[in-house]
Amino acid sequence: MGTPINLGRIFGVQVRLDMTVLLVAAIFTFTGLGKNPTLQSVLNQVTFVILLFVSIFLHEMGHAAGARLFGIRTLDVTLTFFGGLARLEKLPRRAIEDIVISFAGPATNLAIAGLLYVWLTSEYSADAAWHTRRILSRVLEANLFLGVLNLLPGHPLDGGHIARAVLGTFLPMNTARLIVGYIGVAVGFVFIGLDLVTGFGYGLMIGLLLVYVASMEIQAARSSRF
Repeated sequence: MGTPINLGRIFGVQVRLDMTVLLVAAIFTFTGLGKNPTLQSVLNQVTFVILLFVSIFLHEMGHAAGARLFGIRTLDVTLTFFGGLARLEKLPRRAIEDIVISFAGPATNLAIAGLLYVWLTSEYSADAAWHTRRILSRVLEANLFLGVLNLLPGHPLDGGHIARAVLGTFLPMNTARLIVGYIGVAVGFVFIGLDLVTGFGYGLMIGLLLVYVASMEIQAARSSRF
């Protein structure tokens, strides 16, 4: 990855964009167009991809909001090939802080999905164009997926951070890291299996990424002296 582009400050947090995001956006756009794309379908897909990355950004801002509850400042939020990263000025000191900060991200996605569901099923959406409703329905599904995915208790998902914080209250931290790392590897293989058996979307890419990052965490926990 190269040097991220600074996009300015939003809600008091410096926002940066890694150039790899453009590659991911292009992949998501072209893979969702189908065999005979029209100008409208291209616009719809581009709009969906933009809203998807907005959702990822709001996920990270959820973490930032959770950190602020405990007086922890967020240095910056960077959108990358791997999603988003909120960099805090210091690590949470207590398990409850880690749990709240970690949960705040997926909770934001679930809240977005809930709000979109309420609007799409209300009378206020009746006059909206069909393609607008379809785009927002896909954004709803994407946020629901992001929320549920990130609550799974494996590294490096937010649920993994929550599980590590809980386990770390009664187990050595390295043991907690190992357990959560192995769960992350297992979750990754589940996604790979789903992709191979059912052709589940981006399961292979997600699975390989989870297996790789979780394996790195296992190695780090094994080599740590603390």
